[in-house]
Amino acid sequence: MVTVAGSYPKTTVPTVAELRMLNRMSTGFTRGQLSAMRAAGGPAGWLDKQLAPSTVAEAPIVTTINGWYPDRLVAPDVKWQRKEARLKSVWSYARDLSCWTQLRRIYSNRTVLETMTDFWSGHFHIPANNLFAWPWRADYDVMIRANALGRFEDLLIAAALHPAMLLYLDNYLSVAGNPNENQGRELLELHTVGREAGYTEAMVRSSALILSGWTVDFPRTFAASYEPRKHTTGAVNVLGFQDANAAPDGRAMTQRYLSFLAHHPATAQRIARKLATRFVTENPSQGLVDRIAAKFLAVDTDIKATLRYIVSTPEFMGADLIVRTGPEDAIATARVMGVRTTNIKPNSLGDLLPTMSGEFIYTWPRPDGAPRDAASLITPGRMLRSTNVHWRLVHGDGFDAGTTFRTPASWMPTTALRFDALVDHLARSILGRKSTPAMLEVCMMATGATPGAQITTSHEVITKRFTRLVVALLDSPEHLSR
Repeated sequence: MVTVAGSYPKTTVPTVAELRMLNRMSTGFTRGQLSAMRAAGGPAGWLDKQLAPSTVAEAPIVTTINGWYPDRLVAPDVKWQRKEARLKSVWSYARDLSCWTQLRRIYSNRTVLETMTDFWSGHFHIPANNLFAWPWRADYDVMIRANALGRFEDLLIAAALHPAMLLYLDNYLSVAGNPNENQGRELLELHTVGREAGYTEAMVRSSALILSGWTVDFPRTFAASYEPRKHTTGAVNVLGFQDANAAPDGRAMTQRYLSFLAHHPATAQRIARKLATRFVTENPSQGLVDRIAAKFLAVDTDIKATLRYIVSTPEFMGADLIVRTGPEDAIATARVMGVRTTNIKPNSLGDLLPTMSGEFIYTWPRPDGAPRDAASLITPGRMLRSTNVHWRLVHGDGFDAGTTFRTPASWMPTTALRFDALVDHLARSILGRKSTPAMLEVCMMATGATPGAQITTSHEVITKRFTRLVVALLDSPEHLSR
C-alpha cells in the first residue's frame, strides 16, 4: 500500500464505471467532466445528456474557436481559385481543418459528439489534403458532425452522395456507358458490407451503375448535381438488391440501394465490430459482435440506441485497455492539464500540437482510415512523440504568450505534504486513479525524492522537477490507454 500523510484530504476518484465511460465514450477524464457526470446522476444520465448534445452547455471558448480558421468554410470554387493563384496551398487548408478539429476536441463539453464525429470520419475517411476532394472536405466534416448521432442509414446516404466523396472516389468521372467503379467498390468494401459478404466483380459494376449520374462540376463551379445523361442504365444486382435500372434518372434507385446496404446483415456485422473494437476491446468476441449487430438492425440503425446498448454490455466494463492514438493522447493531455489558449498565432496550442503529436487529423492517405490497432500504435517512435507532447504540455516549452499552463504550485492540495501523498494526489487528479507502488517507484526515479520527503511549494520537486514528476504519470499505460 502507498502511505499518504494523515493530514492529506484525499482527492476523490471516479468509480470504475465513471472512469470507463469518460475514457471510452468521451475525450478523456477530467475533474470537470467527472463533476458534470455526477451532476447528471451518473454514467447513464451523463450519456443520455451527451447523446442530446444541444442540451449540454458548450464551453464559451468553443464559440471563439469556431471563428478561427475562417477559410475552412469558404466556397469550394473560391478555395480552388486561391490555390491556383498560389495564395493558399492545399496543405494549408488541410492543416486549418486539422488544427480546428483538435482544438474543438480539447475544449468542447459535448465530448461524445466529438468522439462519434471522429469515429465516423474514420469509417468514411476522406483525406483533407486529397488533390480533388479537399475544397469540399470541411463541408463534409459539417455533414459528419450533423449525422454522427442519428441513423446510420441517413449518414451513409449523406456521405456517399456528398461532393467530397464523389470527387475522392472518382464518381464524378462516370459517363453513360462507362461508369467509374471506384466508389461503387469502396462503398461495398469499406463503408458497408465488407469483403466477407461475398460480393463479386459483377456486383461492383452494378454498384457503379447505380451511383452513376451523381457528379460534381470539377474544376469549375464545384457544384454537385445529378445528371441523367451521365447515368448508365441496365439491370443491376448486388447481394439481392435488384432493379431493372431502365430510367435515365436513377436517384430514387440510389436511395433504395443505400438503404438496402445500411440494413444488410453484413453491414450490421461490420459496424458492430468496429464499434466494439473502438469502445470495448481490440479483439471483441463474435458473440458480442452478434449482439451489437442485432441491436443495430432492431433499432433501424439508430446510432444512439446502439451506443446505449454497447455500454450496457458486461464486456464494456472488462479489464481490456485500448491504446490511444497520437491525437487522442495529445487531446486528453491538454484537457487534463488545463492548458488554455487565446489565439491561433504561430506557436499557439492549435499551431504546435499537431506537429508535436506527429499526426495531423484527417490526413491519412488511404480511404481505409488511420490504423487504431495496438500493433500500429505501440512503437518506439510513437512513445517518443507522446513523451515530447507530455513534456511540453506540462512545461510549456516553445508556446506563445497566449497559451497558458497551470503552475506547479497550483497542483499542490496543501502547502506541505509527503512526496508519496503528492504522487497519490496527482494520480487521482490526472489519471482518475489512486497511486500504485509502481507509479510511486517511477516518480521516485524521475525526481530522486523519497516517499517520506516533505514537499512544499519551494521544494525542488515543485520548482525544478515537477515536469519530470507529471510526465512520469502521463507516460504510464493508465494515461496512454483508455
